[in-house]
Amino acid sequence: MASNLNVTELDFDQIKSNLKNYLKTQSEFNDYDFEGSGMSVLLDVLAYNTHYNAMAAHFSLNEAFLDSAQIRGNVVTRAKLLGYTPRSKLAPRAMTNVVVDISDSAEFVRNNTNNLTLQRGTTFKTNHEGKEYGYISTATTTTHKSDNEIFNFNNIEIAQGTYKSVRYRVDNDIQNQKFQINDRDVDMSTLRVRVREHEQSSSYQIYTKFESLLNVTADSHVFYTQENANGFYEIYFGDGVTGYKPTNNNIVTLDYIYTDASDSNGATEFVMGDMVEGFSGITVNTTKAAAGGTDQESMESIRFNAPLTFTTQNRAVTSDDYRAIIQKDFANISSISCWGGEDNSPPDYGKVYIAIKPLTAEALTADEKLFIKQNILKGKNVVSIIPVIIEPNFTYLELDVFFKYNPNLTDRAAANLSAVVRDTIDDYDFTYLNKFDGVFRHSQLLSLIDSSDPSIQNSTVRPYMFMNITPSTDSDNNFELNYTSPFNVGKTSESIITSTGFDMAGETHYFNDVEVPGLSERRVIIYKIVANTKVVVIADAGSVYPSTGKVVLNNFRADTANAIKITVVPDSLDLAPKRDQLISINSNFVTITPEIDTIALQGSSGTIDYTTTSRTR
Repeated sequence: MASNLNVTELDFDQIKSNLKNYLKTQSEFNDYDFEGSGMSVLLDVLAYNTHYNAMAAHFSLNEAFLDSAQIRGNVVTRAKLLGYTPRSKLAPRAMTNVVVDISDSAEFVRNNTNNLTLQRGTTFKTNHEGKEYGYISTATTTTHKSDNEIFNFNNIEIAQGTYKSVRYRVDNDIQNQKFQINDRDVDMSTLRVRVREHEQSSSYQIYTKFESLLNVTADSHVFYTQENANGFYEIYFGDGVTGYKPTNNNIVTLDYIYTDASDSNGATEFVMGDMVEGFSGITVNTTKAAAGGTDQESMESIRFNAPLTFTTQNRAVTSDDYRAIIQKDFANISSISCWGGEDNSPPDYGKVYIAIKPLTAEALTADEKLFIKQNILKGKNVVSIIPVIIEPNFTYLELDVFFKYNPNLTDRAAANLSAVVRDTIDDYDFTYLNKFDGVFRHSQLLSLIDSSDPSIQNSTVRPYMFMNITPSTDSDNNFELNYTSPFNVGKTSESIITSTGFDMAGETHYFNDVEVPGLSERRVIIYKIVANTKVVVIADAGSVYPSTGKVVLNNFRADTANAIKITVVPDSLDLAPKRDQLISINSNFVTITPEIDTIALQGSSGTIDYTTTSRTR
């Protein structure tokens, strides 16, 4: 009696073995030599076919889910079901003031030119890191003539890339007609969609990007965007119910910028590439360096952000909602932190706080903050809740690093080992810090240093926190510094804070602090050195709050606006940021001291010369 064929295996060898075992149970093949006959080839074919089908089914099933899909088109399609459109490349943008001088033109021209228009698509040029890049003005601006035959175009935004315009004809005989943008490097934030009645029409109807169903009717001129399975972006219009549907033979014009993304971030010097209405006497002054360029959203980012955006339903209620909405529509983000006013210090009810560290700077510009509030959050957040965008608060780390090594286990000299350790610290700073959830874990850094070279036996790291202040020379200064950790008090007779020198009344002065009897806070003093003696000049220049990690400085005026470094010793070797705080290791203040491990080199006789590192300086 024949047994059933086992169909649970997927590997080729197991499938072939199951087929042979099945055939051996048949009376026709009781004594058949499967390995030495042509039947073996037929079994191979059957096994291969079964194996291919099983793998195809396996891969197809994986591609049906957002978490497991490996093809970008499938990831994008699954994200679309959650109402999420992946972010395109974003061009670096700079702010400029353009000055057009027509004084060298003919008198007739000067007298009859009262207005000038800088068109969208006007070209600029810059040279960044040895390569030339083209920039494009993103909007049309008109200005009036000022005195001395000068036209001033202020706050002109330019974006890196090439300007392009394409036209399509509407054909409603095509079901669900879509209009593809055939440049993979397009910056969709620069896309402008215009529709005119026919080829001879001179007037356009401008369409706006769909953001919400609120107030969208059959007459609303909106367009929709999506990324298709081939990786190109495409737009489409409403169906006559949710958005206006263009009629047959309407002409759709798409103009946009395609870009090199982040390559020219940081560019600062620009020149004009075009004339302005025939005038060439043009000067370009940069008010904000190019920043914000970023690559197209990756598949892993889509996997992460699509479910979050779906959860928010395009409404900002919780702090996580704000984070998801901003990350979806604003790309110049290296790290973001959001928290409710009830979690602020002190509590500030009715507000939500947002701290953003951009990709290429330490803080957002005023224009970027306004864009987030007006273009991203407006209409999505609860009316009674006020979003407040604040700048990141950096606490910088100064490190004293000591390590012992066995020279018999390495070909590197002490200086080369120090360079390896320095690279390890830089990598740690890049990988684990400079973000709002970036915790400085002392043991983690020690482990990385110990494993950076086989000869390193052990290491010690002494962290110090510091912030820089730039005093005003015109009025009394007031600063509030909030560090990421409480301070180590140590002996109450010793100062908690130290500072670099700064000039007052032509002499070098310093900050220190002294104990205040009966109080937990300490008083800041300003002193100078006279004949190797500390002389207090200002006895009350602020307060130090060791338990909260806060330093308040006031009642002083400096001669120069040079930065002053305020250093403290943290109460813990592990440092964790809160709210708007970030931790960053300043490589300029990392001192590395290598020392030969005499015990590892000489055994017990090396204990005589073995030294240890003190906890403090």
